[in-house]
Amino acid sequence: MRFDRIARYYGWIESIVFGEDLQRIRCSHMETFLEAESILLLGDGNGRFLKALLDSGCSAKIICVDSSQRMLNLAESLTKGSECNVHFVFSKIEDYNLPDSFIPDVIGSHFFLDCFNEDEILVILDRISGWCKEHTKLIISDFAIPEKKGSTRVIARLLVWQMIVFFRIFAGISAYELPKISQLLPEMSYKCIKKETLRNGFICSWVWQL
Repeated sequence: MRFDRIARYYGWIESIVFGEDLQRIRCSHMETFLEAESILLLGDGNGRFLKALLDSGCSAKIICVDSSQRMLNLAESLTKGSECNVHFVFSKIEDYNLPDSFIPDVIGSHFFLDCFNEDEILVILDRISGWCKEHTKLIISDFAIPEKKGSTRVIARLLVWQMIVFFRIFAGISAYELPKISQLLPEMSYKCIKKETLRNGFICSWVWQL
C-alpha cells in the first residue's frame, strides 16, 4: 500500500464523504479502550482516534503500527505533547513482531482490514490471534453492506465500489470487496460481545474476544 501519497488529504476526504460518522464509530467503544493498560493500534492512519483516546484521559501504554511514514508523522504531530506512553512503529503488519513483554488488553483496527484481499486478511487475523490472550479484546471498525434491501443498500454498494476504485488507484490497496468481518471472525473462534452501527448498518464497530 502507498498511503503516503494521500496522507495529507485523507482527513479532508473523510470529512467530505462521511462528516464525523467514521470518527463517531471509532470512538463508540471508547470505554473499552480506557479500561486497558496496554493497547495495540493497527493502521490508525493520521491519528484522529489516537488523539481522541489520549484526550479522553487514556494512560495505557500504546503501540501504534502503520505502513505509511507520512501517516505516522501526522499522528505524532497531532498528538504532540500528550504521547508520552505512545510508541510509533513504521512497519507492515505482516512483518511486525510484537515485543514479548507487550501483552495487549485491547487491539484496535479502524478501517484498516478493508484495504486487503481476503487471503491477506486471513494472514493478518492469524497474526492478531497470536497476540491475543484470553482477556484481550479486538475492536474492529469497518464498513458492511446493510442487510435490508432498499435505497440504503444500493447507495452503500455504490459508495463502496467508488472507495475501492479510488484507493486502489491512489493508495495501491489490494482489496476488491469489503471484508466479511461478521463471517471471518466467528470462523476463527472469536465471539462478538458488542456492536455499534451508523447509517443503517453501513458503518460498524465490533468488539470481539477469543
